[in-house]
Amino acid sequence: MYIEDLLTLPADHPPSPYPVPLPLKRGELWGTGRLPEESTLLPVGWLGDSVPSSGSTDAKVIDRLLTAYREKALFSDGFDGFHDCELCPGPEAWYPGGKVGPVVRWRDQEQRLFGHGHYLIRLDERVFMAPALLLHYILDHGYRPPDDFSQAVLSGAFLSPDDLIWERPPRKET
Repeated sequence: MYIEDLLTLPADHPPSPYPVPLPLKRGELWGTGRLPEESTLLPVGWLGDSVPSSGSTDAKVIDRLLTAYREKALFSDGFDGFHDCELCPGPEAWYPGGKVGPVVRWRDQEQRLFGHGHYLIRLDERVFMAPALLLHYILDHGYRPPDDFSQAVLSGAFLSPDDLIWERPPRKET
């Protein structure tokens, strides 16, 4: 899936890479989540099969993304299964050791990443949406995210489900 970096998505777009509602649970009830109306949603790192911007990424940005990943600061994209990396040459790269997802290495640490879900990071009224595989793209494929995104990672807030507006789905008439 390719979405141009920093493309301003329509105000009514769910905080998801897909134009379908973002599933969100409150207690035992499932509903949908949306951003406050004043928010602007900007995708970053939905690369598809090419790297639009390469170069080094600030180590502090990588540290924060890795910590957020480990703390499960990701939103489910609401779909079953995992996204494969379209940049990797084949299954041996994508399924190291016969397990799903690439293993990234950073500062003597290893983390297996799964291609399911995405980060939402707020800085002021802007909310940046990035895929769960972003660290793989940065560390293994040399992707360099936009400076605005890096600033949000360093100075902004990783959103949680409590930061979204929860809407109960309409009841079906029987």
